[in-house]
Amino acid sequence: MLIVFSISMLGHMLVHRILSIMARDFAFSQQLVRLLSTSNLVLICFITFSSTSAATCWLFIGILLITLKFFPNILRFFLLKRLRSALIPLLDCVILGLQTGKSFRISLHAAIENQTGWVRLQLMEVFESLAMSENVIAMKSALLKDFREELLEIDRSQTRCVEQVRALRREYKMLEDFRRRSGQVTQQIKMQAIIVTALYLALLTFVIVQFGFKDHRNLILMSFIIFISGLLWIFLTGRRMKWKV
Repeated sequence: MLIVFSISMLGHMLVHRILSIMARDFAFSQQLVRLLSTSNLVLICFITFSSTSAATCWLFIGILLITLKFFPNILRFFLLKRLRSALIPLLDCVILGLQTGKSFRISLHAAIENQTGWVRLQLMEVFESLAMSENVIAMKSALLKDFREELLEIDRSQTRCVEQVRALRREYKMLEDFRRRSGQVTQQIKMQAIIVTALYLALLTFVIVQFGFKDHRNLILMSFIIFISGLLWIFLTGRRMKWKV
């Protein structure tokens, strides 16, 4: 029991360290940090009392650590979608600031200050890179890199900033509308794939129940391979399709 408890405490420290890094990188709120810390402690206690051996305890902790290793990439994917949707309202605030007589940088800084969490943290890095003579801050995504280049061009021009920001807003608005429409098309493909899969599984179940699996396993295996190949071909073709604006 003492060995299992020691392993659990080690796992608790490792998980707490990973959560602390994630909280810093993604600008988690204090409430969320406390919730994650409490959940981590409860989970470690559960592992301690439910594990019958040290090997089982290591297995539970290993699964938890592997899950946390891939979780930031998944979280960053959804946060980038949130960041993309925040750019148009951000540019609206910049336009309002410019119309009141403020400079471009002051208007941009005020608009970024209205953001929260990870989005504010990323946009603030973009703003800080504008204030430097050289681009010493490496952008973490192509979206941020392109956005910084557009802002840098506006900041350097110092003329007709309102018109340039409006043009940039129109560009992002057009891309958002196009992305939404193309997403509707791909969503229909996914729904059709789900329906076809359900029909295939229902038919497969009927065939196995009525005619048995052993005597027809070769045909069933062949149909399964063909079905999976068809689904993969559909999704891979959709991913390779180049949409033009």
